[in-house]
Amino acid sequence: MRQAVVVMYDAEAELDEWMHGPHYDEVLATPGVVAVQRLRVTEGPEGSRRYIAIIETSDLEATLAWRNSPAGKRSQDEANERGVSRRCSMLADVIFDASAAHDR
Repeated sequence: MRQAVVVMYDAEAELDEWMHGPHYDEVLATPGVVAVQRLRVTEGPEGSRRYIAIIETSDLEATLAWRNSPAGKRSQDEANERGVSRRCSMLADVIFDASAAHDR
């Protein structure tokens, strides 16, 4: 079963270069991680977070073990120091993927 870590958070646009470079390079090197998408929320309820990251994993236990390790905590602390705020993480099962359906 494909699974994902969904992260909603706020950050300033100035973080894009770091986020899309060194930070997501590190995320993609995380055990189990097979894909990362980052979305900017353009419309939503008042007070909603500005960004959503979808981190797909083939091994949720390994991904979460790294996230909870000293290296994972250091990575999250660095993001916070650079201006990531109001982070909220959720775990999800991929139950449908239209991009995969088109490949059949």
